[in-house]
Amino acid sequence: MLAIINDDLAGAGRPESIFISWLLWQPRGVDLASEALKEVQKLARYEKVDPDIARLKALFASLAGSDRSMH
Repeated sequence: MLAIINDDLAGAGRPESIFISWLLWQPRGVDLASEALKEVQKLARYEKVDPDIARLKALFASLAGSDRSMH
């Protein structure tokens, strides 16, 4: 998982930028929904710590096929 760093003027630490970077690094033919669900599970324990993490988790949840809160 990539660290969220907010000191980049280009926005590289924003949840959307991290999400796009993650998408671009996925191997060809991978099941993106399945991989996104794994990221949701990794981020679940940190979402109450930082609103950016909660936003990133929501992006992965959307790709995984669920916009509802996932545990």
